[in-house]
Amino acid sequence: MLIAQNNISLGNLALILVLANAVASLWLRPLASILISSIAVGLFNWTFVPPRFTLTVDLSEDALLLVTTLAVSTVISYLMELKRQAADRVSTHQIQARIAEEHVQSQQLRNTLLTSISHDYRTPLTTVMSSASAIADQVGRMPTERIGQLAAVILDEVQQLHRMTNNTLQLARLDSNKVDIPMNWESVEEIVGTVGVRARRNHPQRRIEIRLADGLPLLKCDAVLMNQLLDNLIENSLRHSDEDKPLIIQAHHDGSVLHLSVQDQGCGISDAWKERVFDIFQRVEASDAPADGQMRRGIGIGLAVCRAIAEVHGGHLQITDTPGGGTTVSLTLPLSEQPEQPRELTE
Repeated sequence: MLIAQNNISLGNLALILVLANAVASLWLRPLASILISSIAVGLFNWTFVPPRFTLTVDLSEDALLLVTTLAVSTVISYLMELKRQAADRVSTHQIQARIAEEHVQSQQLRNTLLTSISHDYRTPLTTVMSSASAIADQVGRMPTERIGQLAAVILDEVQQLHRMTNNTLQLARLDSNKVDIPMNWESVEEIVGTVGVRARRNHPQRRIEIRLADGLPLLKCDAVLMNQLLDNLIENSLRHSDEDKPLIIQAHHDGSVLHLSVQDQGCGISDAWKERVFDIFQRVEASDAPADGQMRRGIGIGLAVCRAIAEVHGGHLQITDTPGGGTTVSLTLPLSEQPEQPRELTE
């Protein structure tokens, strides 16, 4: 302003002062902004208004200019404060709305969980109780073959309860922001082999094929979680495919990514459900159920747990159609730089 005072009128210089005061009011509260504006107007009077370097004003229009400048700066300060208060109210309302929405979602989740538990936990428990009661009531009279059948039913239902409980607890653990997953170098062949042996033992009537590429690298992961992921995928595929059709587990890599897949030749899944099935408490609706019309057991968290496990390992799950009919669930996992192999000691 000092440089341009000879080329710019006093009124235009006052406009520059108002602009500076307006910018200052963006950060300052009204009282501080008005105080600084008053000091700035006083300095403006001292420096630019004739007679210069005094606080006196000779012309009435100059006095009006100073008063108007201070008044405009004051109004701007209060308007900016009103704007800040309105923004704070909007922010508060948004926070309250978000909290209310989260509360509603939490309540819906709780209701859904209770509904699912009340049905899907009660059903196997009822079966277990009735089978155990039948055995207890007819001790010494029930044929051994019938006892074996009821024991097999009890074992199957208890295994189902065990899977649902493990999935529920694991999902709650993985949803925590503070979860710490221990990662170690693991053999893909050992993980897939262990899961395959367990699946064949639990389902001896099913044909389960394992196809592993040669030279698979080590995978840095949590072996327990990876076992649970594959267990869930295999159990899900076995439940939704015919007993006379094989289940194929495959693994290969392309250098930086490991590809694991579980492939069945069952009823398949519609495109509308290929993403939804990974959401918690989502199960295929009756209209999209298998042709036999039977809805499978479960509370709809198995695949949600699989996705959570894949994500904590930096991976991704995808469902595609198996050529010829059925479903293929593919898991892609990033491969880390392989550890150095220890040198063998030579004599």
